Amino acid sequence: MNNDEIVSDVITLIHSTTQSSYVICSQLSSKLFSYLSQIHLKDDQWNELKEAIERFDRSIDHPDVHQFRQLIETISTCSNDCEERNYTLGRDRNTLNDSIRQLRDLLKSHVDLRCFLLTKLIEQQTIRLYLIDVMNLAGMNVGNQTHGNLFDIVRLLCQIDPTFPTSSVIDHPILLNCIQVIETNVNSINSKDDNIKSTVISALHLLTNILLKNEPFPMQTNSQLSNANFLTCMFQLIENNYNDDELVMTTIKFLLSYNLRFDYPNTNPVILTLIRINEQLSCRQLIERLILLFNRNIDPIEQKTTNSVIKFFADLFDDQKNASDIILFDSDRRLMVEIISRELTDRSCTDGITTAYLSLLELIFRKKTITHETCTRFDELQQSFQSYLSTEHCLSENRFIINEIIQQHNCFSLI
Repeated sequence: MNNDEIVSDVITLIHSTTQSSYVICSQLSSKLFSYLSQIHLKDDQWNELKEAIERFDRSIDHPDVHQFRQLIETISTCSNDCEERNYTLGRDRNTLNDSIRQLRDLLKSHVDLRCFLLTKLIEQQTIRLYLIDVMNLAGMNVGNQTHGNLFDIVRLLCQIDPTFPTSSVIDHPILLNCIQVIETNVNSINSKDDNIKSTVISALHLLTNILLKNEPFPMQTNSQLSNANFLTCMFQLIENNYNDDELVMTTIKFLLSYNLRFDYPNTNPVILTLIRINEQLSCRQLIERLILLFNRNIDPIEQKTTNSVIKFFADLFDDQKNASDIILFDSDRRLMVEIISRELTDRSCTDGITTAYLSLLELIFRKKTITHETCTRFDELQQSFQSYLSTEHCLSENRFIINEIIQQHNCFSLI
């Protein structure tokens, strides 16, 4: 390799790891080459450098470990000082805010680099006590930006230590603080305070992260999450900010993750609230976004077992209060049948997700009288049914659903 190729590769490696600008990566490369030229490494030393890096990363004296300890101790002191004096942080404000920002940046760098150096430290009981003090600040008057940073810190801690959500977060009032922050600021997103939007997004991210742990919530948290006023705020965020993709998709991801918790639509507060507010608030932006995700076969939740978008539509059609008739247009149904027909044509009858598509199709058809003339993509569906039933390895669930559709709608009985 020539010198230009070596320099280009080193700069690219630094950029891909740190996501820093190429100018910074170039300057860092220059300093690195300058240092290496001064120390005159021997050939056999190159092989030992990798082991030295590994020893450094495992060291209890790692600089990041020291910084983490120092930051949480400082934040804990400020938190307790604020609580005891019962006023808005006063002289501690700058120290507190700087420490919180540094802690967030430190944790984010570890998550981005998939580094789990801090995991064992976070598991220690003394550290957990400091972290509880950090979370307690979310219930104090520290300002929107700091609230957002605190929510981010807790979410990042949950990613570094998988035990942290169940051991320290689920039972902590910080989840109620997230709900309160969202409800308080739902109508102020478009104000001049840019921190409001980022804080609401941070709160939604944390709630979604904890919801996907699928652990039971305390009664009060459950009550607040299922409250119709709070869920109405979620729908308002989508409908009133439809041009803001980040905010809308973050809110939709929260709703889909929460919806996964309910097996029966008639007890599902998401579906019940949608029906209740329909006359006061159109939810077309939500439905159009979900149909777009459905059409592109994108599940924002990325659950391996359940497709959250399919489940949401299945809950609409399976609801005894005729939610699909209230929320969806006939054109929505026709488009969904077209999408399902395409997916069935492209998918194997042994594919587990095929069962979800067939189940949704059966629910859609259950609501309407189906004929050759009124059914979108009738011929394609009939061909898919015939192909599936004639295949020896077709999943029994898929075979059962197809036979149910045929039994309910005579137009398919010629198969």
